[in-house]
Amino acid sequence: MLTTSEANRVNKRGKVLSVLLDEMRANPIGVVGSPSDTTEITIDILESAEAQRIRGQMVYLVLPHDGCRIAVIGQISRVETQNRWHQDMAFRGIIKRQGSLPHLSERADVRTATLTVQAAFTIDVDERDEEFCREDMLGTSPGTGARVYAVRDEVLSALLERHKDELVYLGNVFGTPVKMPFSLRHFGKGAGGAGEAYHIGVFGKTGSGKSGLAAYVLLAYARHKQMGLLFIVPQGQFSSDRDLPFPLHLALRRAGREVRVYKLATQVRLREDASQFAELLRKANFYRFVGIKNPENQEIAVEVVYACVRKALTEAKAKIDTAPADLMRTVLTLLVEDSKALERIYTGKERREQLAERFRSLLSDPDDFRDAEILWQTALDLFQKVDSKGNERTPLWNIVSSLIAGASETDSQPIVFLDISGEGTAFKDDEEIKALLLKEIATALDVEGGKAFQQGRRLNCLVALDEAHRYVRAYTRGDDASEMAQLTKKFVDAVRTTRKYGLGYMFITQTLASLHREIIGQLRLNAFGFGLTMGSELGQLEEIVGDPEALSLYKSFVDPQSNRQFPFMFTGPASPLSFTGMPLFVQMFTKFDEFAAANPFVGGSGEAHGENGNGTVPVPFTTSNGFESVELFQKTRSADFD
Repeated sequence: MLTTSEANRVNKRGKVLSVLLDEMRANPIGVVGSPSDTTEITIDILESAEAQRIRGQMVYLVLPHDGCRIAVIGQISRVETQNRWHQDMAFRGIIKRQGSLPHLSERADVRTATLTVQAAFTIDVDERDEEFCREDMLGTSPGTGARVYAVRDEVLSALLERHKDELVYLGNVFGTPVKMPFSLRHFGKGAGGAGEAYHIGVFGKTGSGKSGLAAYVLLAYARHKQMGLLFIVPQGQFSSDRDLPFPLHLALRRAGREVRVYKLATQVRLREDASQFAELLRKANFYRFVGIKNPENQEIAVEVVYACVRKALTEAKAKIDTAPADLMRTVLTLLVEDSKALERIYTGKERREQLAERFRSLLSDPDDFRDAEILWQTALDLFQKVDSKGNERTPLWNIVSSLIAGASETDSQPIVFLDISGEGTAFKDDEEIKALLLKEIATALDVEGGKAFQQGRRLNCLVALDEAHRYVRAYTRGDDASEMAQLTKKFVDAVRTTRKYGLGYMFITQTLASLHREIIGQLRLNAFGFGLTMGSELGQLEEIVGDPEALSLYKSFVDPQSNRQFPFMFTGPASPLSFTGMPLFVQMFTKFDEFAAANPFVGGSGEAHGENGNGTVPVPFTTSNGFESVELFQKTRSADFD
């Protein structure tokens, strides 16, 4: 029995309880039934709610708890209908003949739902007799008969009042108009910080909405100006603002962030390394073109050419980043004149003489030489300060280090899009060259992170890799020396070690099965879109999610191509409503004006009328996809989510 003072505390209604128990607005859908425990609660659905869409809906109940009140929130994962008369074998014969039981079919139906507990908030009063909420756990099973209500926006706002400055909204609670709150904290300490980095996975078949979700997530993280963001783009979609639900670059700039775009094809320079250049010649098929076709002989040719390149650069008093225009001719001449070098490539006299003759032919035939030079220059351009087309290139290491250098609680870090598509170059479709580049990026991040860690600071940086399945393998063999295999090993090592540096990775990919299990095991926050319901995909999803009811709800997702709705299942610390670890089900916003209206930090209110928060007109920006003004931006904000 409660004492009089405890009863007064339980029954007193402050601001929060007044919202939760508002008789005029609270919509009861059922009452607690049996059996129920602290993680799953049985709900007996009220007759007035039987025709509503119940599965997937977020609901809450308010219970007496330890001398105060506790609000329990969860999403309904399962709804079941039972009718004891239809289960009676004696009546099934009548049903077989007549199709129903008069006065018993439907009217005697009992519907029960299963509520999976996702969050609990103790509602108490402090020493000043003011009401407050704090995260808690449901310490005992609820009593039967307690009313269960549909969640409303104002309910979540009341419970999450102390989190209001860090909340973002990416969509609605699955199947409802209620906005789902997310937190998405930066990786540093202080306001809005998680105090640690974590890795993120975004999964879903083509057309499931991965790109749109990634754009929203990136913009949500952009509100943390002290957080560096590096987005690696294999196909140019994010770097060019192409096929996204809104002009992302313009939105990021309007949020006060500096946006930098670098293209591997024309703007990025690899670190000075003649041995890496000699290796890249193999990736560019230079050795095959000059007549060295066996992979084992090509490996030896890499070492031999490296030695010749070093000799040629030394004699010219140059480095690889300022290599003379006749470098290839000089190297080929050195090879023709060095019988020992040729002997290293081919021990047989006949093959060695054939190779020497091939080199002499290249040196004497302008057309043949020009064809070889195209392959040579494809690799060399990646190391040049000014490449063969006159493009000035920025060192990759500088791009990475500038992204994270001097990170502090107040510095505004840039947002960098690194386009590795190779559009317009000979290596456009060569994934091995791109894998080598990605490996160098991961190495640079690891080195810079280690330096920062030794200095007692953290990077506070997120690195996103789009189309990750193209570069990260599900497994690697010990004898696999390919760049793709080496990159996979590098990422496996990175996800184990970089969190302590304040560096997190986000992998965006079409399949679970394409990622190495070690990487999947290190992902703390996941978003699963439509389509992961077959074979090994489903098996891995079962391992991650665990709860069969949640998995059943995920499997009910409808193909977005049929209804243009984009549902996702989130696991991990995505929301202040997910601290029990149970999945959250979200319907993503399909129009940018919905996103902007829900998130004032993107300028969806005052700026929509030509002013920003301080009453000044925003500066127009020119973006790569042609969005040239704030007015045009607003006209295109309702582009489809995809």
